[in-house]
Amino acid sequence: CSNEILSIVAMLCVPDCFIRPKEATQAADEARSRFAHIDGDHLTLLNVYHAYKHNHGNESWCRENFINYRSMISADNVRKQLARLMGRFDLKLVSSDFHSPNYYINIKKCLVAGFFMQVAHLERVKVECR
Repeated sequence: CSNEILSIVAMLCVPDCFIRPKEATQAADEARSRFAHIDGDHLTLLNVYHAYKHNHGNESWCRENFINYRSMISADNVRKQLARLMGRFDLKLVSSDFHSPNYYINIKKCLVAGFFMQVAHLERVKVECR
């Protein structure tokens, strides 16, 4: 699922893609909820990127859905750069089948595998005071 991870990383590298104008907070929140994924922000960002690409990067679609068009253009550029880097290192761009019941599970496994160095282990040590 390197394709999906590229999209998530690109979205994390740009300013927040969601717009929440004061005069339309409820509409913006409703629009954001359409992209929300129960398993967290990473998959929500992936949903936004997929929807953006599915709508051919249309600026009016972004405006209607309270998505920052400039952030999406930047994310697309970052993703293309990362894809070129992967190509230089002969790393394959692969995707899971979107209709597979394991689609999001596979992506979460990839994310967790990448985060393993960021995990801490708490050891309880008894300290004796004298």
